[in-house]
Amino acid sequence: MNSIDANRKPKLVFFQWDHQPNANAAGYLLLHMQQQVKCLSTHFDVVVVNRDCDYAEICERHEPDLTLFESGYRSHGSRRIKISNTSADVGVPKLGLHNADPWCDRRSGFLSDMEQWGIETYFSIGTMTPEYMPELRDNLFVWPNFIDPDVYRDYGQQKVIPVTLTGQVYGLYPWRQKVFPIIRDHYPCLVSPQHSYESKLASQLLAGEAYARVLNASFVVPTCGTAGGEVVRKHFEIPGAHACLLTERTAAVEAAGFVDMENCVFTGHHDVVERLEHLFAHPAEIQRISAAGYNLVHSRHTLSHRPQIYQWFMLNKGLRSGEKIIQPGPFSDLIKVERISQRESVHIVGEASDRALLKQGDLLLEQGRVEEAKQCYLNCLNYVSYLPEAKLRLAICALREGDADHAYDLMVNLIKITMIDYGASDPDPVEWAYFLLALVCKGHFEQARRLHDFYPSLSHDELRRMRIILEQPGRGKRAASGGQRKDRKSIHQLPKRSDHEWFSWVADILERCQKPDLANALRHVPVAANETGELAGTLHVKRDLSWPLRFYLGMDSLMIKLHLNSLRPNVPPLPEFGYVRYLARGMVPRSQRGRLRRIRMALSRPSS
Repeated sequence: MNSIDANRKPKLVFFQWDHQPNANAAGYLLLHMQQQVKCLSTHFDVVVVNRDCDYAEICERHEPDLTLFESGYRSHGSRRIKISNTSADVGVPKLGLHNADPWCDRRSGFLSDMEQWGIETYFSIGTMTPEYMPELRDNLFVWPNFIDPDVYRDYGQQKVIPVTLTGQVYGLYPWRQKVFPIIRDHYPCLVSPQHSYESKLASQLLAGEAYARVLNASFVVPTCGTAGGEVVRKHFEIPGAHACLLTERTAAVEAAGFVDMENCVFTGHHDVVERLEHLFAHPAEIQRISAAGYNLVHSRHTLSHRPQIYQWFMLNKGLRSGEKIIQPGPFSDLIKVERISQRESVHIVGEASDRALLKQGDLLLEQGRVEEAKQCYLNCLNYVSYLPEAKLRLAICALREGDADHAYDLMVNLIKITMIDYGASDPDPVEWAYFLLALVCKGHFEQARRLHDFYPSLSHDELRRMRIILEQPGRGKRAASGGQRKDRKSIHQLPKRSDHEWFSWVADILERCQKPDLANALRHVPVAANETGELAGTLHVKRDLSWPLRFYLGMDSLMIKLHLNSLRPNVPPLPEFGYVRYLARGMVPRSQRGRLRRIRMALSRPSS
């Protein structure tokens, strides 16, 4: 690492996704990413790398003092860059940036990236992210949303718009779903249309200065922080442009310094008309609240008030073995404390609607009330239709009901999202374990056995137990060594069970899925109380495969034998994952793929 000259900024290499494609759709997303670089440039000399690259070569060329890796983003417009050689020891601290919603279904991809890149300290833009990835709590800090004061400011616009309604309104935003229609029915409103990020129509939405000027010309602008109780950019953009913020009361919003009728207005659907009637009858109050909100945001929530990454860098340089870095609150500065002090970072907990439903469903499931538990998990999907935790639990419910096919479909979908849609190196270890269990419950024991080490670096207690079930005779040492590996982090927190309880629970599932012989064998194989965690015995199951499965598994084995691992698809060798398609794609040079697509399209057109 460079010795840092006191007269210069430390150099930061920021491995950022290629967000340029959003310029033709939701251009404000590209603006957000540019503002993040501008914020980092307050304290660092920033080099942005947004193309496929070699980590060691980039570090050799730029000699950074710190590297930051963006990961976990969900937009389909942006392109995730490929970074090779990240294991090279170049002596530069590495940080991960979870630049996405806390509930995003790319979190498993984020955790995979962090493992592959050797990163153990993380920042998130979401104040609620620690609630959604609790295994990261000790090493996760918040770099919260902010405004660029050059854009969001008082332009002196005449206030001519009573209420501006902007932003998405669907299940993720239950407060807006209830409040916006009521406001529209009672007051003249400027309503911004809703377009998906990928839609070309999104390029017509107001953004940047034009959007800020509309806010500045508005008396009142409502927003909320989603079902997750998050603090979103709009919470700062609205008062930052000198409009009166109307919003939902949450712990995260209060942590940001917002106080009802002082610098914002807290309301719900039950009293929104009453509160607005009061405000419009007292315009001086709107002016007072708007001015106080403006002062709050411009004194605490601009890009110059987000030094947390720089603070970590400075504190880490002189960190001693008996010290640690913590963040006393999601908007607080980072500080250094003695490890023995037992002080920890303070995170916001307990406000997210989907988390409450998951906990309720888990309690019902433990009580055997599967149908009621299932309804809780389905209600989670009303908020976030792609929530992985709810989908995994619905798969478990399906197994408990004996519907192995539905469980398998759910697990395939979850792994596809991480491995295909996101492009991670490996799936979530808990999801992989329950994918294997669903295979066994479908009657494909041998297939599951052949696949259980397809991602050899994955290790987790749930996966260790599945490997014990699937190990064939004479391979106990391999299972034992897997149990000694450090567990991979997962986004899923399932009820704690002893090995005996877990095997008994799985035996009950197998019985419900019409696999009585396997269930009986599992119940009568005692668990060895030794350090290896192996079963003191072996399940004897008929090992047969249909010819399609033999074909896929044989093809994958052939790739390994021919030392063609670089061309081997990183998805399970099964038709539902498009293994052959990815294999063919890997064998075609990138430069020829466009031509190959055009030929396929030409061949698929009907003849005239």
